[in-house]
Amino acid sequence: MSDRSELALQLADAVAAAHQAVQRAGNRAFESFGLSQRAHAALAAVDQGGPDGARPSDIARQLGVSRAAATTFIQRLEPKGLLETTTDPDDDRSVRVTLTRRGLEVLLRAGQLERRLAARAIEGMPASSLARAVQVLHEFRQRLEQRPLEVVR
Repeated sequence: MSDRSELALQLADAVAAAHQAVQRAGNRAFESFGLSQRAHAALAAVDQGGPDGARPSDIARQLGVSRAAATTFIQRLEPKGLLETTTDPDDDRSVRVTLTRRGLEVLLRAGQLERRLAARAIEGMPASSLARAVQVLHEFRQRLEQRPLEVVR
């Protein structure tokens, strides 16, 4: 294997490992509020709906899950007082989901904790190194998205 191929594998492995570490740190932040990372993502998806709320299908699309799975998230978060559902004024067969005051507070506080954990993780790292890493990762993602991969057997 060429050196560049090895570097490509090392980069992909490092990105995957960093992603897992970020998820674990996020989970610690969210667990302190009684949430999983997926539940936090569901709250954020509801928040994207704005003051009129979000339809379950919109939440599903943002989470990359089925409408049934999104409905399950909604049904689990509503009894905790984080969400509420109301009849959709545009379609009385459907519902709109909105954050409660408590849901918004939890979403904001969990997000703040997540950011503090991330900031603590980069303490002492030079800003120039961080900026370069961000630039390299953006370029790596763009190249992966732009170039179709050829499967060689």
